[in-house]
Formats: sequence, structure tokens, C-alpha cells
Amino acid sequence: MDKLRAIQYFLSAAQAGSLSAAARQQGVSLQAVAKLVSALEAQLGTRLFERAHNGLTLTVDGAQYAEACAPLVALLQAADDGLRQSKQRPQGTLVIGATPFFLQHAVVPGLPDFHASYPDLGLDARAVVHVDDAAARDCDVLLLHGWFDAGDWVRRELPVMRQVTVATPEYWRRHGMPRHPQELTRHNCLCYRNPYGKLLDLWRYRQLGGREEVIEEVVVSGWLSSNHRDHLVELVRRDAGVMRAAHATEQEALASGRLVPALLDWELMDPPPLALYYRPEHRRTLRLRVFMEWVEARCADLAQLTGGAVLSDAAGRPAWHQGNHRRASSWLNRR
Repeated sequence: MDKLRAIQYFLSAAQAGSLSAAARQQGVSLQAVAKLVSALEAQLGTRLFERAHNGLTLTVDGAQYAEACAPLVALLQAADDGLRQSKQRPQGTLVIGATPFFLQHAVVPGLPDFHASYPDLGLDARAVVHVDDAAARDCDVLLLHGWFDAGDWVRRELPVMRQVTVATPEYWRRHGMPRHPQELTRHNCLCYRNPYGKLLDLWRYRQLGGREEVIEEVVVSGWLSSNHRDHLVELVRRDAGVMRAAHATEQEALASGRLVPALLDWELMDPPPLALYYRPEHRRTLRLRVFMEWVEARCADLAQLTGGAVLSDAAGRPAWHQGNHRRASSWLNRR
């Protein structure tokens, strides 16, 4: 007798209340179920069911046996499912939409390792800056910076990396390194224009290590602004100005000394939240799951390498982000 199969048939019959229903659930004949259940009763030396014309009911022994066996069978099923899933290899193509700068400098450098782990999975990366972009509609998953309403997407928060105020050693040599945030008003500060069209010309700092909270709000300006961070990075690397950047995306330049951070005793405030967005109907797709797990692990590693994650208010935009004014600094006049 196949005792495990007999127990499975017995539990199905107990749950369904009949041998014929158990046979349908198990995809076998009524005779097969009846034979194994009877053999199980014979081996145990007791009746497990009271049989009547209107169905089956468990005996006292049957109820006790079912209660003992059900968790064991569930554990075996879970073990089987886990092993099968571990042997599965994600295949096909996953379409990824992401903030271009973060994709280029934080995600793409790690993709060779991801591909080595999942060689049968192809990736189609596309530049997306907003959940409402036309390009986002064809994506399976989005990886975006910013305060966006999720809409039809499911949102999963990721660690937010620290930002630093950077320039080249040559720029600091020529213009002097600021010792206080307000000194940035004398520098060529290159400002980013976000996906909402707002120029981020208000740089807010919180002093570190003090007994009382000290916040400085600086309205900065420069001769170039752009909605593409690579434009700002290129000018900064050419000794042309100052920018705020996520430490994780510039870690190589910072480690080599090509870029030098200033104001390290001040923390840049209002870092935009970073999140994954995916369609709810795709949540169990293997290729989506392995990519999301990899991105979460990579972002956590990058955050730890560069000083740890910082808090960002993902539920609501900061006050300067509200409204339709075109500059973040306009908020100062509306308080």
C-alpha cells in the first residue's frame, strides 16, 4: 500500500464528505480511492469513517487521525513546491522602465551578475521618468525616483540613498569649498528639473551632531539646469559647477577623488523616495519576482556602502513640492 497516497485520499474524503468527491479532487477513479482508504483502515485496525447513504462522517479515531496527519501532508506539499520552484529558471523577457540616471549608474553596473544568475531571462530596459509616461504602459516593472501616485501599480519602497554636495577638486580650488550651506549662493549650482517640471533650486540642509535641530534653506542658482542628471554630472566633472548627487551613483568618482563632497557636517534633506512599481496581476510571475528581489538587495547594499539609507516621506511630497509653481524656491514666498 502507498501509505502517503492513502492518507492524501483519506484527507480529501474527510474534507469533501464523500469518496467520489475525493476521487474528483485527486483526479483518480472512485475505486482507487475506496481501495486505498479501506487498506488504510485495515492497517490501522480501526474505522476512519461512518458510511451512510448521504455521505461520510469521521469517527472519533478518524477525526483524531485527520488532525494529526493534515499538518504533515501540508509540510510535505510545501517541501515539494519549494523544490520545484528552486529548479525553475525564469525565462522570457522582462521589460524594465526606470529613471535614466539611476538605471545607468546604479542598476546597469550590476546587471552582469544578475544575468549570470538567470541566463535564460532577457531584459528590455527603457527610460521612464513618471508612472504616467506612455513608455511605462509597456513595462512589467518600474524603478522610479519621486513622489508619484501609484495609480494601477503596486508600489514597493526601496532604501533611499544619501545625497551629497559635490564638485571636482579643481573647482573647489578655484572657488573655495563652502563651510556653511548659505555660501552656496556664491557658487554655480547646477539644478535638476524634476518630472513635474519643477526646478529644484531650493537645497535644504540639516546640521548633524547638534543638540538642537538647525535647518538651512538655500536658494541656489547656476547657468545650466536640466531634466537629465547626466548633463549636470558632465559639467561638474569638467570643473564647471556644483551639484547634489546620490552618493551611490557617484561612489567610484568619490572614492577616486575625482569628485569631492562638501558640507559633510550637514545632511541634505528631502531626498526623493525610490520605489518599485509593478502590475498586481504580475506579482507571482517568476521573472518579476527574481528581478525585484535582486533590485531590493542591490539597493540595500548600495545604501550600506554609502552610509546607510535615509528617511524619505514616500506618503506625501514635501511642502515645496506642492502646487504648480515652476521653482521649488517659490514655496519660501508662500509660507
